Amino acid sequence: MKETFYFPHDYNAMQDEKIKMLIRKHGMEGYGIFWGIVEMLYNNANALRTDYEGIAYDMRTNSDKIESIINDFELFVVDGDLFGSESIERRLNERKEKSRKAKESANYRWKNANALRMHNECNAIKEKKVK
Repeated sequence: MKETFYFPHDYNAMQDEKIKMLIRKHGMEGYGIFWGIVEMLYNNANALRTDYEGIAYDMRTNSDKIESIINDFELFVVDGDLFGSESIERRLNERKEKSRKAKESANYRWKNANALRMHNECNAIKEKKVK
């Protein structure tokens, strides 16, 4: 089975003024494309090339719409020929920090363990004698 990942999605994203402007200009198609781009960014460490035609092909839309969604609503940060999202960057950093802390905690918990614990009376299945 293929492993799936999730990312936090603000349940009130449509109330954001930038998103409202996006929807006014591009309709719900633009909103769907926005979330498609967000998924692409999560899958690519929050950095995509500004290849509007390539993204448009993947999204089955035109490159002018992609370029507008990326550049016109301050939803993404464009840096040269790459773009990403400050929000995604913050969330990825939070995820990395939680993972780092969990790893440290596990290492601390097991630092003196030389081997896995063997079963004991508490978790061993006991056989009943039959008369």
